[in-house]
Amino acid sequence: MGSFYGNVLVARPCEEAVPLLAGEGITGYALPVGPGHTVVHPDPETSSGDVAGGLSKLLGAPAVGTYVFDSDVVVMLVFGDGVLRLHYDSWPGYFDEPETDENGNPLTPVDDFAFPAPEGVDPDAFLPLAAGPVDRAALESALRGVPLDPDDGYDGRYALAEAQHYDVMTCLRLDAARLTTGFRYLARGDLPHGTAAGDLVTLGGAVRPAPAG
Repeated sequence: MGSFYGNVLVARPCEEAVPLLAGEGITGYALPVGPGHTVVHPDPETSSGDVAGGLSKLLGAPAVGTYVFDSDVVVMLVFGDGVLRLHYDSWPGYFDEPETDENGNPLTPVDDFAFPAPEGVDPDAFLPLAAGPVDRAALESALRGVPLDPDDGYDGRYALAEAQHYDVMTCLRLDAARLTTGFRYLARGDLPHGTAAGDLVTLGGAVRPAPAG
């Protein structure tokens, strides 16, 4: 079983972002991920895209709602001033039902299957969320699904969607470890490298996980 998580990156510090969530009925966690950047990990019942759009509008700031499904696909919705600016999809059609004949057999033989090119490959749309200088070529490579480290790939493509997400966030000079996880992992104490339970800002009815050890 692969990784499943959703979260929201917003280009505002925790002390600005978190108070605005108090009346939004969101349960989850927040962490700083850059000098003026916050990641919000809402509970699985809450849409990361909805939170991203709402936070972007409230703060007048760029935000990205991300969802990783079973380590196969990463979807990133980029908002500016509450408006959806970009819909990035690393595997277009992943959730579509395959075409079949009258007997239920796939029309496209398995041996002929090929990964489609990602949609929404626009490095410039992500630059307003950067915490420092960006290697635009590296960012574009990651968005196109070409691993920055060949060991992260298979046949020239990322083997794991979370590795691709990690590289995109690293290119933006953000804390990629804190951005490539989600609510259910944090709630059970699987904390990112360099993160202690006390670092988490709790939202709504979220329970702080017990310290390790």
